[in-house]
Amino acid sequence: MDKRDMELKLLSDKPIMVGSIPVYPISIDEIASIGYLRYNSELRILCLTNDDIKLLAGKDIGQIGVFHYLVGNALNDKEILDMMIFWFSIVTHKEIVFSKNTLTFDLQDGSGLSINSDNFDEIQTIIRCRNGLMDYEEEVDNPENDAARRVLARRKEERMKRKKNRSASEDSDGDDINLSDLVSILASGLHLPISEIMAYDLYQFNNQFNRLKIMDDYEVSVQALLHGAKKNDIHFTHWITKIKAPEQ
Repeated sequence: MDKRDMELKLLSDKPIMVGSIPVYPISIDEIASIGYLRYNSELRILCLTNDDIKLLAGKDIGQIGVFHYLVGNALNDKEILDMMIFWFSIVTHKEIVFSKNTLTFDLQDGSGLSINSDNFDEIQTIIRCRNGLMDYEEEVDNPENDAARRVLARRKEERMKRKKNRSASEDSDGDDINLSDLVSILASGLHLPISEIMAYDLYQFNNQFNRLKIMDDYEVSVQALLHGAKKNDIHFTHWITKIKAPEQ
């Protein structure tokens, strides 16, 4: 899908279609009903990539593929199978049944459609984007030579290590700002009722939160200039600008 089309679709509440299979957003309100800890831990499993598995489990599953790796684990662990069925049902708004004969997750709507090894990667990518697990500007690595490939590999490894550390810190109790705090902050900053913010999915939430931060930084910079600061001494960026992808 064209990147511009994807960005626009991610801001919509309508499903993004993979073939004829819909992938709906999961609102923060729905996350609250399901439970954030369950959402955060289970969806991360469903959205594991080959790089994630290689770093966390020390296995290179390139030849197997993530779908077959997850299905293989699900066949030996009913909790994993139930988890996959649950989240596929949530994102498609369809009843899902797993077929051991075909190793597919079949939509029970009379369409004959299924989530399988052919379409899983694309469905997973949309789920990751809609739920803040992959930024829309995440680059496609296409190095021109071996040296560039090694640099990109090292950078990706460092990002994965940071992701693992962040995940561990999220699982611990502490005084860090959590999602409920951020929802309150965004509602106050945008002067919107909390119920409207709770209707966002995490992609929409992150988009608006980052936009609010850009606007706030712009306002602070303007006030600094009005009070005599030199333009060269401040980082001045107009708020009508593209949201840059954060460092992963």
